[in-house]
Amino acid sequence: MADNNNGSNKRHRDESPAKAGRDKRRAKQQSDRRIGPRSEFANTLSQSSPNVGGAITPEDYMAARLNEVRTMQSAIRSASNALTCLVAQALPRDMRRRAASHDLNRLPAHLRARAAQERADTPPNARRKKKGKRKAKADNVLQEYLRRQKENKWLGTHMWHTKRMKMNNIWGYRLARKPNIKSARTIYRAFQHTTVIHDASYMGCLEMEGSYQDIVMVMNHVTDVSLPSVGSERFNHGHRVGHTFLYEYTGCPSQCICPITYLWMPSDDMDGRRKLWIWIHPSSFAEAYTSLQAAQASLSKDITITDQRDQLAVFELSGASSTSLMQIILKPVEEATHVCKDSSPTAKAAQVWRDLRCLRSSSSLPSGVVIGLTVQDPRLDFPQKPAPKTNVIPVEKEARLGELLSQWPKDISQSTIWDADIRNEVQSSMPSEHALNKRREQHLLPGTKLEFTENDSKMPILLVQRGSSESLLRGRQTTCTNELMSGWNIIMPKACALSFWKSFMFAGARAAGYEDVHAMHFESKRPNFPHDFVGTKACVNMLTMAKNESESAWKRRPPAKRFNYEKFGISRPFDPPFDVLTHTTQSEASSSRPAYYTLYGEKIISLVLAAATDDQAQMQARDYFINMFAKRGITMQLDALQLSHALLQIRIEYLDRGRPEANAMIYLIDSDAEYNEISTSYLANRSSKANKARDSDMDIEDEDEVDGDAMDVDKVETKFPPNDDCIGYLTTASFSFNEGCGSGLGACTVTGIRRLQAMDQSRGRSIKGVVWIRNTRAVKCRAARLHVIT
Repeated sequence: MADNNNGSNKRHRDESPAKAGRDKRRAKQQSDRRIGPRSEFANTLSQSSPNVGGAITPEDYMAARLNEVRTMQSAIRSASNALTCLVAQALPRDMRRRAASHDLNRLPAHLRARAAQERADTPPNARRKKKGKRKAKADNVLQEYLRRQKENKWLGTHMWHTKRMKMNNIWGYRLARKPNIKSARTIYRAFQHTTVIHDASYMGCLEMEGSYQDIVMVMNHVTDVSLPSVGSERFNHGHRVGHTFLYEYTGCPSQCICPITYLWMPSDDMDGRRKLWIWIHPSSFAEAYTSLQAAQASLSKDITITDQRDQLAVFELSGASSTSLMQIILKPVEEATHVCKDSSPTAKAAQVWRDLRCLRSSSSLPSGVVIGLTVQDPRLDFPQKPAPKTNVIPVEKEARLGELLSQWPKDISQSTIWDADIRNEVQSSMPSEHALNKRREQHLLPGTKLEFTENDSKMPILLVQRGSSESLLRGRQTTCTNELMSGWNIIMPKACALSFWKSFMFAGARAAGYEDVHAMHFESKRPNFPHDFVGTKACVNMLTMAKNESESAWKRRPPAKRFNYEKFGISRPFDPPFDVLTHTTQSEASSSRPAYYTLYGEKIISLVLAAATDDQAQMQARDYFINMFAKRGITMQLDALQLSHALLQIRIEYLDRGRPEANAMIYLIDSDAEYNEISTSYLANRSSKANKARDSDMDIEDEDEVDGDAMDVDKVETKFPPNDDCIGYLTTASFSFNEGCGSGLGACTVTGIRRLQAMDQSRGRSIKGVVWIRNTRAVKCRAARLHVIT
């Protein structure tokens, strides 16, 4: 009986028109509470042959009413289930609030009446009054908030994040780590199909002001000589952002500090005073600031370096719908009727921004282009609703879009955000929420949007197209894989951060923490700073932090239950010993720089890997950097450059099942029999496409990993490659949703990569770059394919 009724209800729901998710839930609840005959349950007597005046038999009458009885029974059960579910429990996870049980305003408006009835029907719980002296609240809440930020600063959106995200003290800030709910797959789907937003205002901004030639001279001494200079023709007009690596004074390539992003203030004057903004990761901000000051003092240049961390906010938007979502929130002031469009310096940029309304992906734009806008206060039109999706682009808009993509205008990056007085004026002139609510009360129709007036705030912002690392840092075109990280950066005055953030949240964007950003770098095969930039102080500090956490968790277990790493020959299981790998010494002081370093740049990597011998690679690398320094007018000898201490960034992909972990070891496969077995199995699985078993096993723990209390290590037969075949370690590793297999990022020695290439070439191996991956808790190695990140 239940199966027939469920099938009838399903047919009834399929015949109803499509509704939104909220309307569907409301219609389902109303349907569950309605008891009565359904339209599809027709009277069987009316379907039979006419028998006017005939007798009604009990069998026919019961058959005619049988469906109605079933419907009544099902409705009673559904109504009972609906009544046992509280209002707060019926909400989706992202709308649930901790205070919703005692503050009805935390619930949606259409559910508050039902919640009030539930509260009235529920008797209050008798609670004993807590005795003791309560801590008096601060008279000035602002002063209390400032006191709590002495050790770790808060971002402008801190109050929103702290209620919905896991917070952590890191890099001198109180940052959102990840959402409170399970969000690994949710964030990944949002990156692919919708919009993800991340508050990156913790990225420190330094402003260098002085003569253009002096700024370029100072930056040439502290940036990567194998990448375009800060004074390159591509970036010095301020129409695009640039990316490079920052080093100690003349310390390239062995003293890397961090990757940086820079932007010139738009101008065509190459002889006057200019401004340059540099964004630096907070883990390396103090070190970078010191390096720039040392370069300025050594060269005796008249340059002013100003800390702008408390002046600017940066939002990173990614995903397929990021452009369309920004179009409904960022409204240029030129669209207001009382604004003169001819006299506005951002009128052309506003028109270009509106012409991009039908742009499907920001990766189609030229890499790193900048659009300067002056937009209206988003609170005037709050809450904004996303535009309906469409696959049809009008012909005239498609033609205009193609014209922009082929010939991008160069005079649309001007913005008043460069002026500190304008930023301060925006902060002082912003109306409060109370003032905006008073204006809304004057409208006769509730919910009417506020009109933009001359007295409202005009917010200057910069829109920066953000592409993949290959397109921005190494000059390559974007690929489908790297489109995960393509999107927009919005640079705005810090006072405007919370207003824009709330508008993006209500419009459908999903917030991401710094761990989610790290995961998306991993999915797009991009190294993430500082986790994967081996050889920097920030990476050493990050690895030390992870080591202390893992080691303390291991020591908290009873001695008999701990995993015996020593039995498996692993001396340092909680951090990758790159110092041992490169035969260098690592100081215990956190402020010291490691002796090993990483080479960046496609040209130098190709040069050292193509050399015939190690000594020839050493000489070619030294000559290359000497020539690159000479092109910038810098004389260097580089006698102390040791290629044996150099590392290369790599990524690996498992050929079969398994899931790698951080600190996993990378070994060469010296045995031809083992290699032939791996290649035969890989080619067989690839041709048959029978990978269902592999896919089903990826989400569970690898059975090759041994738990200390689950298996006696003395009874486990282990056979691992010799330590001399170890060429690197993984710094970030897990199961990749994008690749559908185990994947990882790490670093290998230059000599190790050269051994791998020589082995593949001399032995005629068909699949290049096959290596062993050994987790620290595994009893066997897994085969993977290694790729060098250039």
